[in-house]
Parts: sequence; C-alpha cells; structure tokens
Amino acid sequence: MSAVTRCVIRVSTVQEYLAAIDDAACVLCDAIESCELWFRGHVQTGFQLLPSIFRPIDGIQLNPELEIVFLSKFKSLATPYIDYLPTPPLPNGVESYWSWLFQMQHYGVPTRLLDWSRDALVALYFATNPEDRSLTKGIDGAVWVLNPVVLNRAYNFNKFTQAGYIPNVEEAGFNILFGPDSLPLSNPKPAAAIGPLNSSRISAQRGVFTVFPHQKNLIPIEQFPDSNLFLFKICIANENVDEIQSQLKRYGITKISLFPELQSIAGEITRQVIAERT
Repeated sequence: MSAVTRCVIRVSTVQEYLAAIDDAACVLCDAIESCELWFRGHVQTGFQLLPSIFRPIDGIQLNPELEIVFLSKFKSLATPYIDYLPTPPLPNGVESYWSWLFQMQHYGVPTRLLDWSRDALVALYFATNPEDRSLTKGIDGAVWVLNPVVLNRAYNFNKFTQAGYIPNVEEAGFNILFGPDSLPLSNPKPAAAIGPLNSSRISAQRGVFTVFPHQKNLIPIEQFPDSNLFLFKICIANENVDEIQSQLKRYGITKISLFPELQSIAGEITRQVIAERT
C-alpha cells in the first residue's frame, strides 16, 4: 500500500484518456465484480483532493469547524431568495441541513464537500476548462479516478449493509459519523456519498460527493497511505488542452450541457454569433 503522488499515465487526446480510464478500472476494480468509478478533474496536477473549507482564502487558513459559521450566515442572508431556487431547502431536520449545505456548495461557499462525477468526460472537461483562471500554460491538468466502495470500507454506516456501501447523506448511520452534530472521528478519511439533486448542475454533471469529517485538520485523500487501493491519477497534457476541448465539444460535453442555466445560454449564444462572423 502507498500514497498516490504521481500520475500513472499522461494523455494527449480523448481517445488516450478513455484508454487510461480502462487502465484505471483494471487497477482499481475486482476483475470478477462490477465496479463503480467516480472522476474529478483539476486544471493543475498539483492541486490536492481537499474540500474548499480547508483551502486558504486571502492567506487565511480555513477548517471544518467554521462550517457552522458559514451555514448560519448563508441561511440568514439567503432566506429572502429561497423562492427563486429550483429546489428550496426544507425547513427542519437533518434533511434541511444537507439541503442548505449543498446549496452553499452550489454557490461557492466553503463546505466539507468535494465534488466528483460518475461521467469520465465531465471530469476531463474540468481538467481542461479554458474558463478556469487556474489553468496555466506549461502545467498539466489531472483527472483523479476514485473507487468509492473501496474508500468507504473504512466505515460501517449500519448493521444491514457491508462495509463499502455508498449511502445517501440523509441516512441515519451516515449522519452519526458525518452529520451536523457529528464529532471528530478516530478515522480521518472522508466517505463517498450521494447528495440531494437540488440543482440542475448536480444532475447535468452526474454529481456525487466525498464528505470530510468534522476534523480541524484534514488530510488530502491522495495522501492516505493506502490511497493506491482506491485512487488512480491521469495527467492531461497541457499543450493539448485546446484540442481536447474541441474533441469534447464534438461529443456534446460543453459548458451549456454541464451548466444548464440562463447565464450559460447567454454565453453560448454570444460565442455562436461571433463564430458565424469570423
């Protein structure tokens, strides 16, 4: 067992990328059993698998203990606008907590959630996203491939399912370990979970999540000593980003397909009109 520190393979085209996904499946999956894989794209290969609530902002280091502060302020200020949300948060209970937390994630407020996708091409889009300000010439992107069942073998969420079960965030057993009133765990690993489909983005991007525990100090997923059992890293050649994005566009993986919102439609119309006149 070892931590995943380097890319296993570097790819330059969508075809090479899909072949690398097959290689990842051979490494991460049991040859006999079916295997679910999740994917996450980064425009820089050095970015760690950490949630936004543990990333520094303006030089200030955040941590999950601040979640209650972010949540309280967000609920207070966002309440007048909930009628405009596609799925307004529920009023009470643990379901309300998760509903608000996922709305925070949607609008960019720091949370313990880390987004993944069940679609490998969605992750490749984000690893080569030309609108991401972190995209830097000369620095490769990366797609992380996760076996969520192997990751979840660190936990038993209830007595009637096996270790490795992928729960919904609203389930009682999950909330004991990761819910709003959960305490720091002896095991610092995050868990893979299914969240509420309360935004068009989550549905379009086939979104799933890893949820980090209420620990003050979090460990990046790739730094766990057994991470090679559930993680596989693919480098995306920086010099081929434009070509890969062109390929993805031909296959229907575009901003408007992943962000089905009026703002995306407006931007796409503008690009189309300009392209027709050049």
